[in-house]
Amino acid sequence: MSGFLAELGTKIADRWVNLLVLPGLLWTAALAVGLRLGQEHPFDVARSRMWLDQIAAQRTSHDTATVLLAAAAILLASAAAGLAASALGGLLQRLWTLPGDLPPAAWLLRFRQRHWKRATTQLKTAIARAAHPDHNHHEPAQAARRVRRAQRRRARLGPAWPPRPTRVGDRFHAAATRIREHNGLDLNLVWPRLWTVLPDTLRGDLTAAQDAYAAAARLAAWGVLYLGLAALVGITVLLTAVVRVRGSADVLADLVETAVDLYTKDLAATLDLPAASEVAGLGQAVSERLRATPAPHYQPGTGVPAPLLPPPPMAPAGD
Repeated sequence: MSGFLAELGTKIADRWVNLLVLPGLLWTAALAVGLRLGQEHPFDVARSRMWLDQIAAQRTSHDTATVLLAAAAILLASAAAGLAASALGGLLQRLWTLPGDLPPAAWLLRFRQRHWKRATTQLKTAIARAAHPDHNHHEPAQAARRVRRAQRRRARLGPAWPPRPTRVGDRFHAAATRIREHNGLDLNLVWPRLWTVLPDTLRGDLTAAQDAYAAAARLAAWGVLYLGLAALVGITVLLTAVVRVRGSADVLADLVETAVDLYTKDLAATLDLPAASEVAGLGQAVSERLRATPAPHYQPGTGVPAPLLPPPPMAPAGD
């Protein structure tokens, strides 16, 4: 038992260091250097070296107690920065899935929809001109290039009319909509029970996808924190995070749809429900059966694996 606890403590410490302390230490170092060099000399290595030499020359810097206190303070500051980034990452996951009913999410949704509509109009115009290049005084190759550019422009804004303020929200909304319309399931109600019949392999894949999604959100949070220190670094980190967030959200949503498609029958059998010829009919029977009794409220950290938390819950398409 003592060996198990020691191993558990080691894993927790390693995770704490990797997720909080090391990224926080880098940010704390950047903060200290930024405060020392200021905006006028951000890349002056000589000033940084001179500052470090001054610290090393002080008598107190060789005192063991002073060194230990300074190291403890740096570790605590790094951990605090890591906790702030983790909390901000969780908040970002919530914000990405807002329905866009209230400002400022509603403003962002209208902005995305206007741009998507404009890009779609431009694409249709380019296709129409490419169909009759002679009438529009264009070379066929030039018209085809314009169509490809318009397609890429529209693809950057999303594959379809944006129903949510963000691309991540669009993806989870599409997954919830498909599950309700094709499978007849209320995902928020069914998911905790469905998790119990999933095989360990799929559970592991879902958990890994959720971890990747959360890690991408934390990276975006670090980008926000770095914006206050170095705009170029912060923008670079944010752009990297955007790519990772979209990819991890796609993987997570795909895995959730896979779990629903493959194991709804197993859940129905566990609930002693008769087999149905239609997928939607079976899903509706499962949802109605589960609505008969109040469902407990599941939250992260309660011991119930919930890969969709966060971002919970997947809002119905009719929202």
